Amino acid sequence: MRLVHSFSPFEEICVLFDQSDRPLEVSVWRKNDLQTGALYVAQAVRSVASGWFLDVGQGRSVYVNHLSFYVRPDGTLCTNKLTQGDRLIVRIVRPETAEKEAEASSKVTLPGQRVVLMPTQKTPSFSRQLDQETADRLKLLAPNEGVLFRTAARETDLENISAEINALKKQWLSLLSEDKGPGVLFQPIRDVFRCAEKYRAQLAEIVTDDASAAARLKKERLPVTFEMQGVWEKERMAEALDTAAAVRSALPSGGFLMTEQTAACVCFDVNAGSGGAAAANEEACAEILRQIRLKSLGGQMIIDFAGRKEEKVIRRLLSKLKSEKVFISGISSLGLVELTVEKTKRSVFDLFSAEQRSVRTAAEIIRRLWFASASPKITISASAEVLNSVRSCVGELEERLGTEIKLLVSETVKAEGIKDEKAKCV
Repeated sequence: MRLVHSFSPFEEICVLFDQSDRPLEVSVWRKNDLQTGALYVAQAVRSVASGWFLDVGQGRSVYVNHLSFYVRPDGTLCTNKLTQGDRLIVRIVRPETAEKEAEASSKVTLPGQRVVLMPTQKTPSFSRQLDQETADRLKLLAPNEGVLFRTAARETDLENISAEINALKKQWLSLLSEDKGPGVLFQPIRDVFRCAEKYRAQLAEIVTDDASAAARLKKERLPVTFEMQGVWEKERMAEALDTAAAVRSALPSGGFLMTEQTAACVCFDVNAGSGGAAAANEEACAEILRQIRLKSLGGQMIIDFAGRKEEKVIRRLLSKLKSEKVFISGISSLGLVELTVEKTKRSVFDLFSAEQRSVRTAAEIIRRLWFASASPKITISASAEVLNSVRSCVGELEERLGTEIKLLVSETVKAEGIKDEKAKCV
């Protein structure tokens, strides 16, 4: 497998390719994203029937269900009822979509490589992959503390695990303050490092245009190539994103799978084509799992298999949908398979929808500026909506290019004064 990473101060994208150079996973980070796992100081703004809307700074809001407890910015636990103006620390547990704000929880966590610190809990917990003997041994390290021991703790020396627990405690204390207003406290590890570590054993090469990322990956003895320019074009990143965002995917027997996301659920529709329903349905199971991974799909899902909806046949297909991330809830009276997948990231459909067109345009402009050579003066003309996103990175771009960037509101997108450089490999 190969991991390709392209960075700009507004957006960084990772694409994991298989041995056939097909995209397997796509990860997208954008400036000011409310990432799952991030910790924020939030302020209660408005109560609704089922919970609260919270201000997390920079004009962003999140939703949280009614709380039985919460953690104040100074780290103290409060069991009083939340009231308007109260400040608390929350963890993002569900990303925002076009229809909904991001969802948060008062159960804050700090992740490590082998353990997860859970300051709101007083007892340890364990990965399901750990046997009882291992759990009993690890419990001695934190008998009365909120620590989740991951599967990776199984083969690790107890002294190293103890050191990691102490480091996380120290990090947690460093985040706390009585006077902090709404804003970010902690961001999870960047996707390029998460993917690199997760697939370390299978990766033949990592390609990145970000010098700091390349230096860190090289230090961790990963097979990284740093290219100053041209990664986006050379690695055909735009083509990979188009593949990920495609609604239709072909099946080997001649059929095809349609994958569509609605506000309520994700729908998979299997079409038999020339190969017949039985072959298409068999092939669709693997393709559905691939599309869930590729598109970062989550939430409620339904599958409409091709042909007659015989329960015996459908139940046999369910065994081919088994995955640790997929929960199959059953078969409806109409013969539709119902399943759920935890939603931890915005899907490709969320990120590249028609509503996101101005954001995509801004990302392309910023990326082009980031990899341009210095010019005496640069003028960017675009709609006010596009320029709002560009403006958030102007300071970094002007410092990098050593020049002034002027923004003009216009119905036509135009960039003047940009000198693109040819790809250079280092």
